[in-house]
Amino acid sequence: MNLSRLLSALAVLLLLPATASAEGGCEQWISPALAEGPITFGFLSADVATGRRACPRTEVGFGVQGGAIIETENFYGAVTGAGLLSGSYAVRPDLEVFATLEATRFQFVQNATLTGTTLHLGQLTVGGTWVALTRGAFVLAPSARLQLPTSFASPRTRTLGAEVGAAMLYRPTNRFEVHGYAGLDGDLGLGAAAALPRAGFLMNVGTEYALCSGFAAVLDANLHFGHRAVLDYLAPALGLRFRAGEHFGAELGASVPLLGAERALAIGGLKLTYRM
Repeated sequence: MNLSRLLSALAVLLLLPATASAEGGCEQWISPALAEGPITFGFLSADVATGRRACPRTEVGFGVQGGAIIETENFYGAVTGAGLLSGSYAVRPDLEVFATLEATRFQFVQNATLTGTTLHLGQLTVGGTWVALTRGAFVLAPSARLQLPTSFASPRTRTLGAEVGAAMLYRPTNRFEVHGYAGLDGDLGLGAAAALPRAGFLMNVGTEYALCSGFAAVLDANLHFGHRAVLDYLAPALGLRFRAGEHFGAELGASVPLLGAERALAIGGLKLTYRM
């Protein structure tokens, strides 16, 4: 065998591993401990408007995420950070319930010569995903999420919100997937002040490729409308996903808004999970 044929054979083995079987795309992922679906670090509270994976999993996770706003022309800057607790339970192979809690949320703000620091409990979200359609490598899964008014960011106002949408997965091989999500989200204030209801629409599309059973890279594009402007943000996101053993996984990710009204320079985080 000459060198060109050898290189061609290696390329085929790397790029075209075993194709999806009749069991469906959810059963084909190369390693159960590797994270799946969209990157979970977003610009809103907890996991709101970050999309959702299509496949049910039972896992617990801990993460940290943060972002920064720096507007020198307005003499304004803000740094935020949150410690996230998350979990999901696969009630059945086609049904998952999940929750995410901002166990601590920190914010430092400087406006001209004035500064302020807060540390408080953040938002709690709970929801569920149902696999409605499986056709070979393709999976379609509607989901719903409720944002509960647990945050103490404002002493006189609590925030209540909800999100409904659907996740899509196309996994033709056990190393490669195309995922997407489309959903509507909204929130309003509860308290003495005006409710100020807001609504937004998220579109996510991304790909994930596993170089081996212990490492995968994911690239997403997120488009959000209507929450604070006609275009809230167009933001690409990059994630690196690892596993350590049969059950432990880690995800490192970041997102940068290129267009829109979003004021953050970037947001990023690290998430550790244990899949059962």
